[in-house]
Amino acid sequence: MILSTSDIDNAIASMPLWCRTTCNGIPVIRLSFRAKNFSAAMSLLNEIGEIAEAEGHHPDLHLTNYRDVGVLLYTHSVKGVTPIDIAVAKLIEQVL
Repeated sequence: MILSTSDIDNAIASMPLWCRTTCNGIPVIRLSFRAKNFSAAMSLLNEIGEIAEAEGHHPDLHLTNYRDVGVLLYTHSVKGVTPIDIAVAKLIEQVL
């Protein structure tokens, strides 16, 4: 089930590092985070990778400027944000 924009906004309201946006015309939720340094950024990406593997739901991960972490979550098969994306975002929140 693809979530509406208001459902997405309500779901991420308590997660201030996440926002609703689009990527190539597809609704997504995005986390933007500046890590302390490269090592901390890589550790975070590895933790997110472990969450993704455990949940069987894989976000798009980005590292730029050696410590700026970006995470895009959406359900690729339906090209939208679904409850599983919100659930994975909440798990990622726990490791920030």
